[in-house]
Amino acid sequence: MNVLKDKRAYLSGPIEFGVGPNWRIEPSQILKEKFGINLFDPFLDPKQQWVSVLADAKKAKDYQTMNKIAKSFVRKDLAMVDRADMLIAFLPYGVVTTGTHHEIINSNNAKKPTLLVTDQNDISFIPTWYFGFIRPEFMFPNWDSLFEYLEEVDEGKHRDNNRWSFIYGDI
Repeated sequence: MNVLKDKRAYLSGPIEFGVGPNWRIEPSQILKEKFGINLFDPFLDPKQQWVSVLADAKKAKDYQTMNKIAKSFVRKDLAMVDRADMLIAFLPYGVVTTGTHHEIINSNNAKKPTLLVTDQNDISFIPTWYFGFIRPEFMFPNWDSLFEYLEEVDEGKHRDNNRWSFIYGDI
């Protein structure tokens, strides 16, 4: 069916206290090349230019500067979540993240496919809070499991799940 081709996905995951940008490289490549998904990766966003300015402002306790800069990228990232057809979030175990949680909640509240991936080969390492509003079928123990699921979606095998209705063109 190739239903994922040209669909838009937001790639969410820790940045400020993250495990580095390298985790994004392989999944991004597969999502683009194998599935034809248009990806918005906030790590590639120009906001990275503000890292040193924010660090200096934090050290100086210049909260007005921090507010001004953070407000602009939070607004932009959440707007991209709004424009995306789905969200894919990487939740490495034990890594502090705030923006990722906000993005996941906004995506889920918009009834978009919101897919969570951990690095522990066991979805029980995904924070328990998510089990209260995201079904386990949207949680994956690793990237390979996510890609297998997306192959099924791409083949039309999840048409009965209303979270995919927009992707399948059923609404």
